[in-house]
Amino acid sequence: MDRIRIAYGTEPQQFGHFYAPEEPVEGPVPVVMVVHGGFWSGKYHLNLGTSFAVDLARHGVAVWNIEYRRLGAGGAWNEMSADIVAALEALAGPVAEQSPVAFDFARVRVVGHSAGGQLAVWLASQTQTAVRPEMVVSQAGALDLASAGERGRRIGYIEDLLGVPFADDPDRYRSASPYHRIPIGVPVVCVHGTEDIQVPAKVSVRYSDAAQVAGDPVALHLVDGEDHYAFLSPDSECWKISRHALLAGPADG
Repeated sequence: MDRIRIAYGTEPQQFGHFYAPEEPVEGPVPVVMVVHGGFWSGKYHLNLGTSFAVDLARHGVAVWNIEYRRLGAGGAWNEMSADIVAALEALAGPVAEQSPVAFDFARVRVVGHSAGGQLAVWLASQTQTAVRPEMVVSQAGALDLASAGERGRRIGYIEDLLGVPFADDPDRYRSASPYHRIPIGVPVVCVHGTEDIQVPAKVSVRYSDAAQVAGDPVALHLVDGEDHYAFLSPDSECWKISRHALLAGPADG
């Protein structure tokens, strides 16, 4: 499938790959922004999201699979969060300008896996962005960055991300933690395998429970027998549930 490499900033990591729907379409189409995971580390790249992006485009939506500055690759939380916002807003700028199809900006959807799930749901909580997502799919998202610190536990890779221990700046942790930003007012679909060791399914359960109490639209799909990496396999239920949610939109998440 053809892709277009598009820069959304001047830094080397500020780019994405755009995929138009594989089959010709009439009228504006939904567009999905894909945010890859990998512990927020520069060791992992947007190719983690390529297969899923291509699959979505083959099912009739436009797809924007983004790279962003990561730990060891251009920045930490300040740069990373700025890039996620800039990449979303680029849909109304350079991405739309280079797309062969028109976008339906009322149907912008964001999906993220693992660390990308944290970024995707955090992004939806930003109310002043020029482009607003109508829904987010969190694939085994790391949706709680602060509760461990509140219990006195230190997690090295989260400290690397945020640059300080929790005790030194708890507000920074809570501001970056989707669980601590509820309510966000945007529908979130949480998909999680029950055998996930890297990000336990209870993280999505706790987010879903809190979102329901706060009145946020939320759906939870726990997939028996699948693990953290099931989202990278087209044959998995996690992949299929995620795809269905993104194609159907929030009414049928």
